Amino acid sequence: MSKYKNKGFTLIELLVVIAIIGLLASIVLVSLNSARAKARDAKRKGDLKQIEIALEMYYDDHGTYPVVTSWAYSCNSSWNALQTALSPYIATLPKDPINTSCSGPWNVGYYTYVYGYPQGAFPQKYDLIGALENTSDPSRCGVQDWKYHTAGEAHWCTAFGGSYWNQLIADH
Repeated sequence: MSKYKNKGFTLIELLVVIAIIGLLASIVLVSLNSARAKARDAKRKGDLKQIEIALEMYYDDHGTYPVVTSWAYSCNSSWNALQTALSPYIATLPKDPINTSCSGPWNVGYYTYVYGYPQGAFPQKYDLIGALENTSDPSRCGVQDWKYHTAGEAHWCTAFGGSYWNQLIADH
């Protein structure tokens, strides 16, 4: 009988090993989700830069930025109108990697790109906005203090008093 006693693992030993593996797996998943969010933020910044270049090329040719009646959202047909205007300069207008509801990036948890052009007071400026997931990104509004031209040069970070403005990026 003593011969079989030394050959296996006890139930407690197996449970401890399973618990350790589960803990390590959860740590890896949390790190992976953080890396995915940072990768999406890097794509957002790159996308906004591409759109910005197309807008500047349009401006060079036309002396104005594309006119939109209100905001152009990457999650509805208003984005198609902007795509048509910028088609000579960019093949396809990028959309946010998540591209959720059309409530706009200024609402918590909504990820979409938005373009606005205030034709009157600031004819040589536009608003191009997206939301970042990483609240410590140095490009966020809390660090850059972006201005909101469509609303008369208000500051994005303090406009409307929302604490979520620190996640907003406005590249223009």
